[in-house]
Amino acid sequence: MSTKSTLAHHQPMGDEPAWHLYEEVFEAGVIYLELRGVHVEMHTTQGGADVVLQLPIETVRQLGIDKVVPPTRWESAADPDKKM
Repeated sequence: MSTKSTLAHHQPMGDEPAWHLYEEVFEAGVIYLELRGVHVEMHTTQGGADVVLQLPIETVRQLGIDKVVPPTRWESAADPDKKM
């Protein structure tokens, strides 16, 4: 029996990955984010692991992460015509 309780989710669409934000019913103080179909770079250290996720702009918006970025910085970062 699963003890996951879904908070929000997104099914894959085109190039967008699927994600699942959930809590474990009997675990206090933590929330889980499961991402499917993303590129991951992982480095292990003595104290644990560092994980870098490459997320499409639309996924960042769906998760509300863009809200913590100053508007002028976000406008530049999310510009589809940005020069590399």
